[in-house]
Amino acid sequence: MKRIIGVLCTISWGLAQIPGNPQQQPVALVNATLHTVTQGTIENGTLVFDNGRIVAVGTKVEIPSNARRIDCTGKQVYPGFITAYSQLGLVEIDAARATRDVAEVGDFNSNVIAATAYNVESEILPTVRANGVLIAHIVPLGGLVTGRSSIVSLDGWNAPEATLRRVAGLVVSFPSLSLRQAWWDRRPAEERQKEQQKQLQKLYDFFEQARQYARAAAAGMLRERDLRLEAIRAAFTDSLPVFILADEYPQLLEALRFARHFGLRPVLVGAADAWRCLEEIRSAGASIILRRVHRLPQRDEEPLDIAYRLPALLEQAGIRFAIAEDHTWPQRNLPFNVGTAIAFGLSREAALRSVTLWAAQILGVDDRLGSLEIGKDATLIVCSGDPFDVRTNRVEYAFIQGRAVDLQSRHTRLAEKYRQRYRPQR
Repeated sequence: MKRIIGVLCTISWGLAQIPGNPQQQPVALVNATLHTVTQGTIENGTLVFDNGRIVAVGTKVEIPSNARRIDCTGKQVYPGFITAYSQLGLVEIDAARATRDVAEVGDFNSNVIAATAYNVESEILPTVRANGVLIAHIVPLGGLVTGRSSIVSLDGWNAPEATLRRVAGLVVSFPSLSLRQAWWDRRPAEERQKEQQKQLQKLYDFFEQARQYARAAAAGMLRERDLRLEAIRAAFTDSLPVFILADEYPQLLEALRFARHFGLRPVLVGAADAWRCLEEIRSAGASIILRRVHRLPQRDEEPLDIAYRLPALLEQAGIRFAIAEDHTWPQRNLPFNVGTAIAFGLSREAALRSVTLWAAQILGVDDRLGSLEIGKDATLIVCSGDPFDVRTNRVEYAFIQGRAVDLQSRHTRLAEKYRQRYRPQR
């Protein structure tokens, strides 16, 4: 029995992901190429962080005598990458209902907060960290108003500890306005259009109710609280971002009209057809979160590479955007989505900003994340090779708020297991 227990304990220990310990001493990354984002690239530079914050960046930096020095000769230091759209920690296995806690029933779930369901024990998180993605914007699904999103770090003992911003914004899944025939929906076009308009009117009516509720609250005239309407008040009073999930051209135009009608601060999520309405988006001052670069065109007649070129088109139009991935397990491929965008015309500066500073600005956490600056969180990676190149990318160190993060995962354990099998026997 003792032998069996020992084996089980060994297996459990092997699978456990131990969160990083709080920083105990200053750390100095020396002889590094520092990609600061805001102050350009510093060759042969030094970055020092202590108590979870960056305290020095440059070429002439005084290093504390008790600092741990890490020689980064030939290595690159970047801010930790941010995935601006995901369901990380909310879904583990799509086919297993018990591991999905991402959606509520009903059309209006504005009182839902994604961080409440965040699972820090997810086996997917370490596979994502290994490619330099350290921060995630997690978004609930379900209904027209799906809930409120959260910003989390991909390391921590529990959800509250890992949560950087419990409420990042309100999430709206905009009704489809396309009349294209789908194989799963054979209803006549008139019937589908009528249903679409009904859903759109429901959304307008709910937000009008929420606006009147916010006005009544500001005037001290509320008779009773409504948690769903209470959750939207900040979108009217504090410029809480409204993340609008919309891909198609008619959706995007109507989403901009919707935001303008209610005076909202819109962030368009997905925006596959943004290339069709660049001027309208730019004029509205909306930001965009691209939900995957590695995808097929929306329509048969579109250029095959339009999704790959869209980030470059947004850069040329002067529209701020973040590149993201979709769902959960594909998040590890986020840097390579960026690499594809670079290959199709996106500048390297904008590419880096799309998963660092611009993503942080869109999510409202640029005071802490997104660049290597004094005072910001020491959430960063040290890598050899190009982090956006699948052939050479190798993250060697990762730190979240100064805590050293374990870069092993189920993937690395399985890789080592099968390397052992095929090694020559002596």
